[in-house]
Amino acid sequence: HHWAGLMVLLVGLAALADATGRVPLARHWPLLFLGLATFILVRSDPEAWPLGHIPLLESLRDPEVVQHKIAGLLVAGFAVAEWAVRLGRLRGRARYVFPVAMMAGGVLLLAHTHAIANVREALLVELSHLPLAVMAVAAGCARWTELRGPPALAGPARWIWPVGLVLIGLLLIAYREA
Repeated sequence: HHWAGLMVLLVGLAALADATGRVPLARHWPLLFLGLATFILVRSDPEAWPLGHIPLLESLRDPEVVQHKIAGLLVAGFAVAEWAVRLGRLRGRARYVFPVAMMAGGVLLLAHTHAIANVREALLVELSHLPLAVMAVAAGCARWTELRGPPALAGPARWIWPVGLVLIGLLLIAYREA
């Protein structure tokens, strides 16, 4: 989780740099999420393909592995969509892919379970997901507000959601799975 946390922290910092309008290269910050997507796809289940001994199709029988693979693909998808928004190539309702993905990701994280026999360890893992999920939903709502809200709210929201990403990154760096 440290590497994932560093990636999200970097994304948040780059999004903050973009919000200043002073760092033109920072508008490409969504591409940094592709690193996170790769991490999720490859490292979430080290015993499964491509790193482990369990072949891909066999590993997809495990709901947890399927959840991780879908999550990685979704991260890649919203990264490309938000990058297209930043470049002005994606308009209309498609602009909401990233904030909806953040909100949905937070809600799904609340429902995500780990197959842990020890009830105490399982509870600790689920409780550690709670702040990540809340921050994801809050950041998604702030990005939505930036895009759709009145100027009085959109201005502050422009800064709130990247700070949310920074906090998610820091939480992931400190995250300890049981």
